[in-house]
Amino acid sequence: MSYTLEQVQQASRLFFELLRKKVIPLDDPAAAECLQDAGTYDALQYVAKEAGCRVMNSGQRLHLLVNPLGSVFATNFTQLKNKYSRIERKTHLHIINIIILVFLAEMDQDETHFKSGQDSMSYIQISDQVSSLFQAWIQMDDEGQFSQQWRLDIQAMSKVWTNLYMQTKSQEESDLLTRGAGSRIGLIHEGMKLLEEEKLVFISESEKRIFPREELYERMRYLYHDVDRYQELKKLIGRTLAEKDGATNAAD
Repeated sequence: MSYTLEQVQQASRLFFELLRKKVIPLDDPAAAECLQDAGTYDALQYVAKEAGCRVMNSGQRLHLLVNPLGSVFATNFTQLKNKYSRIERKTHLHIINIIILVFLAEMDQDETHFKSGQDSMSYIQISDQVSSLFQAWIQMDDEGQFSQQWRLDIQAMSKVWTNLYMQTKSQEESDLLTRGAGSRIGLIHEGMKLLEEEKLVFISESEKRIFPREELYERMRYLYHDVDRYQELKKLIGRTLAEKDGATNAAD
């Protein structure tokens, strides 16, 4: 398909606006202008594809998604480390992936469980759930088979997590919760900042809680739910935490 100069200009304007904002509502003038013309929207997808990206239309907003490989905008570990100084090594990044998955698994339940703009998780809640996961997984990984099966380096992640400074619910209630380097809360905050920069969550400094935005639910509905790896790990996390809660209740 060939495009007119005007279509390319409109598509380019919107692409760079998406690069800046990550997510744009459909009633934004730039988005509305682009969507009114099929050729311009096609040109937008073409420009995004050439940059190693794609544009997702949720029906409410346009999301710019960066392909993990082959994109000029993909962030490698060195770039990530320079930007987020607390991410010292790849094991920290792997733990952050687990932290984000724990948060997503909690939010990604039926709509009677969570409500957009209302439900949230505290830093301590996430920290406790990540600790529960590593405690359960390390017990299943004596021979390393669990790590191999799920392609997760449980031993390394558990060792680093265990050595991070642990803060408690009482510290949170007494307003002594900090996000210092070398702490579990600090690493959780780094993970949540990655979501915040994508406009997917709101971090309440006063409440020390993370609130998902509607944009996060759109990302889950129209992207993550089609990713097999996400679905597998979400089910694993849900099953592990449910079994651990059951064992704790039985012991009580």
